[in-house]
Amino acid sequence: MSRRAWWVAVVLAPVLALFIVCTLNALAWLGRPFPGFLVLENGIVVSIGRTEWANVRYRNLPFARVVAVDGQPVTSGREVRAHIEEVGPGRFVTYTFRQGTNIFRLALRVRPFTHGDFFELFAPFLGVGLLMVVASAAVVALRPGAAHARALFAVCLAIGILLITSPDMYSPYRFALVAFLATCLLPPACVHLALTFPQPRTITRWPLLYAVLYVPFTALGVALWWSMPDPALFLPLLYTVYFLVANAALLNVGALVLGLVDGARPRQPIVLGLAAVLGSCLIAATIIATYPLLQRPISPGWAFGPLLLLPILEGIAFVRFPLPAQSAS
Repeated sequence: MSRRAWWVAVVLAPVLALFIVCTLNALAWLGRPFPGFLVLENGIVVSIGRTEWANVRYRNLPFARVVAVDGQPVTSGREVRAHIEEVGPGRFVTYTFRQGTNIFRLALRVRPFTHGDFFELFAPFLGVGLLMVVASAAVVALRPGAAHARALFAVCLAIGILLITSPDMYSPYRFALVAFLATCLLPPACVHLALTFPQPRTITRWPLLYAVLYVPFTALGVALWWSMPDPALFLPLLYTVYFLVANAALLNVGALVLGLVDGARPRQPIVLGLAAVLGSCLIAATIIATYPLLQRPISPGWAFGPLLLLPILEGIAFVRFPLPAQSAS
């Protein structure tokens, strides 16, 4: 690694530590009682899951909140997990859900969390997340002076940390703040990339730009974490973040198309960059933006696997077809 990229190793160290801890926490799920759906710390059910978990009423579950288990009121995912642990596998448990003004009940058999569940759900989160970070770090190591390489690393770091911490969001809930910060820092990182590639903007040389870009979204991440106990506040904030992520991806597409229209050279990295964004970010952003409308569980493998195209294709573009020297800063 180039001496100019020494800071990348400093960033990678805590990310690798986070990956190890989250992997161990995810492995601890194996064999433990499991309700058949994933629930956040605030009791809200998510759409991530396996097709085998779906039932005739599954379409009612995403973004519903568990308010009681076997008639006992609960206020958090921790309480739901504690009750399931006490009941054990094989028994039916009746859950009471609230979604807006709608209240409904659903009886599900408690089942053990299997190796199949782990490899279909948690392994893609952890594997794709780590590869996103490592691949983009390699690009910075090879092009340490390129502003667009550092911007790509910022994008992939946000996505990678979000994915790595995703299993923890469903238990034991230790890194929720880290996950929300990573989610909220993704839109400004995408803007950062659009400003540096394919046509570097003079404004990127302004040191305060990065504070203007990232600090407000850091505050948004803290606000999202703080609002978790109140779904009436949490869900609108979460939808807002998803909307910003989708629009940030569109901004990158616009920057790349504009570069082609303006005749920026060389064209090869721009075409590869466009393929990377269209093949990865827009797919994932579309899925996330339509998250509340889905009628079946989302499989992390097909939803987030395409994200690897971003560091791979743009990495090839940045390394094989370096931009003119004025793009470095």
